[in-house]
Amino acid sequence: MSLIQCKAGQFEGVLQDNCHHFFGIPYAEYEQRWGASFLIEKELNLKVTEKGYSAPQTRSVDQSQSGMSFFQDNSLSKQSEDCLTLNICTNDIEAKKPVMIWIHGGALVTGGSSSIMYDLKHLAKRGIVVVSINYRLGPLGFMRLDEVTEGQIDSSGNEGLIDQRNALRWVKDNISSFGGDPNNITIFGESAGSWSCNLQIAAGDNNLFQKAICQSGGLDAIATKEKANLWAELFIGQFENDGHKISDLRSCHWELITKTAKKLKHSALSDGKRWIFPEVGFLPVIDNKFIMDDYLETYSSSSTHLIAGTTLDEYKLWSAFHPRIGKNDEGYITRRLSKMFESSKLPELISAYSEYLKISELGDIYSAILTDICFGIPTHNILQKKAGNSFGYLFSTQSEIIRGKLGCFHASELPYVFGVHSKKPYSTWGPKESQEISDNFQLPWTNFSKTGDPSFGDFSWNNYNDSFELALIGNKVRALRNPFLERYELIEKYKIF
Repeated sequence: MSLIQCKAGQFEGVLQDNCHHFFGIPYAEYEQRWGASFLIEKELNLKVTEKGYSAPQTRSVDQSQSGMSFFQDNSLSKQSEDCLTLNICTNDIEAKKPVMIWIHGGALVTGGSSSIMYDLKHLAKRGIVVVSINYRLGPLGFMRLDEVTEGQIDSSGNEGLIDQRNALRWVKDNISSFGGDPNNITIFGESAGSWSCNLQIAAGDNNLFQKAICQSGGLDAIATKEKANLWAELFIGQFENDGHKISDLRSCHWELITKTAKKLKHSALSDGKRWIFPEVGFLPVIDNKFIMDDYLETYSSSSTHLIAGTTLDEYKLWSAFHPRIGKNDEGYITRRLSKMFESSKLPELISAYSEYLKISELGDIYSAILTDICFGIPTHNILQKKAGNSFGYLFSTQSEIIRGKLGCFHASELPYVFGVHSKKPYSTWGPKESQEISDNFQLPWTNFSKTGDPSFGDFSWNNYNDSFELALIGNKVRALRNPFLERYELIEKYKIF
C-alpha cells in the first residue's frame, strides 16, 4: 500500500514492481456538458488503484478506412464523460525527482491514459515521477458551438486543452507529495499529444512546465473561429437531419453526440479544389481567450526547452491501408496531389521525390510527401522557433509488421519510449535489438527531463539551430544533418493549400 497526503487530499495507491502507482486520481470537474473544467476544490480521500474512465471516443468513417482501425486499442478503460483523471508512478515518494507528464495522442478524438502501451514504470525506474492524463476528446472537447447555437451552448472549442491545463496545475500543486519536483516538469506527447504540448506552450506556460518533448506533431493543429464554426455547422446539420434538436445536445446520451460526429468527413470543409490541412475536423481554436492571435509569438518567446522529431515513414500508417493509395492507383493519387500543388509543377515534384527515394511507385511517393507536409515540415518549424533551446531527432527503424509494408510508421516509437517493446502485441513491431532502441529513447528523454540536455553516453546532442542536426535514433544513435530540407523547400514553393 502507498498512502499520500497532499493538497488535493489523501490517496491510497499500490506498490508493484518496486514502484508506487496511483491510478485514476480525479483532478478537475465541470458543471455541465461543454462547460470549462476547473480544479476540484474539496479534499478527496480515495483509494486510487484502478485507471479512470477513458473519454468518449469518436472514430470517423475516414479513420475506419485507415490504419487507425488496424491499431485500435482494445486496452482502453470504459468510456464516460466523467473522465478527468490522471495516473502517477514513482519509485520513491520521499525524493524530489524531475516530473514527466504524458499527454496521449489519437487525433484529438481517440485514445486514453489507460492504454497498456503507456506503462509508466519503466521511465519511473530511471529516476522520474511520471504522470499520464485524460482529457475530453472529439465533439465534447474540441467543438466550438457558441456562435452556431447563438450562445445556447457557449463552448469555445478549447475545452480539451483547458482540461490539460488543469491537469498541469494539479501536478504543479501536488506532485511534491509524490516525490516530484514541481519546478522541474517536462510535458511530452505523441501525435495529437504533441500538438497539445505545442499548444500548451503557445498558450503561455505560466511556469507550469519547463521542457517539452513533441513526438510527431507540430504547431499547425489549430482552427480559426471561421473554420471551427463551419465544422460545428456541419455537426449541427447532421444532428438535425437525424431528427434531433439543438436543445437536445445538453441532455442526450453522449453516444448520440459521438455517433453524429462519426458521420462527418473532413473533406466536407473543402471546396473540392483544394486540400484542407490538417486532416482533422475537431481542432483547438484561436479564441483570443485560451489561444490568442499572437500564439506564434508566445511560442517563440517562451523559455521552454524542446525536443521534437518524427518517424521516417509517418504517413504509411494511413496510406498503406488506403483502398486506392495502398494499391498504387496513380490516377486517384494524382488527383489528390493536384489539390495540394500547382498541377504544372506536379511532374517536377514527383520526379524529385522519386530521385530522393530511389523509387517509382506513386503510392510510396505520395506517402513521403504527406509525411513531410503533416509531420516533417511542422516539426522543422517548431525546432527553428526555439532558437538555442531545441533538439531534433529522426526515428528510422523499420517495422516488421505486414512484411515491412509500414516501414517506420507513425507511433512506432512508442513501445520503445515506454519500455513495452518486448510485450505483446508490440513485440512483433520491431527487430531483435529492441532493448537497445528503447534505451536510446529512454536515456535522452529522462536526461532531458533532469537537466535540459538529452546527451547521453558518448553521444553529444547538438542544438538543432546550429546546423539543422538531428539525432538518428535506432539500435545506435548518430548525428546527421536533416536530409529532407530540399524536399521541404519544394513543397513550400509549389503548395496551394
